[in-house]
Amino acid sequence: MVRWLTRNWANTCEPSHPDLGPLTLPGPPADVARRIEAAARALPRWRIVSIDPVAGTAHLTRRTRVLRFTDDVRLSLTPGDGGTVVHAESRSRIGVGDLGQNRRNILELWAALS
Repeated sequence: MVRWLTRNWANTCEPSHPDLGPLTLPGPPADVARRIEAAARALPRWRIVSIDPVAGTAHLTRRTRVLRFTDDVRLSLTPGDGGTVVHAESRSRIGVGDLGQNRRNILELWAALS
């Protein structure tokens, strides 16, 4: 619980949370980028800032329900064995703690992509 009051980010590259890890999806990065775009459009309170399948990057935002804070979610897409490995970082724009929201942002996106 202390972590949620003192950390305003979560990612899959560093051990920020034990239940977060990269997601491997079938297909090349360009196909995965299209899946990410479709998922973000379907999720409430998510917005696409940019998606670059050539560079293998995506920048999304998610607005929290009650206080309407905006969190930035940045993705990197890397070709891997059997598909594309997607890493994510979700970071609050303000504050020092997120009450676990950034972790939930990544998990919500992973669920929509699975």
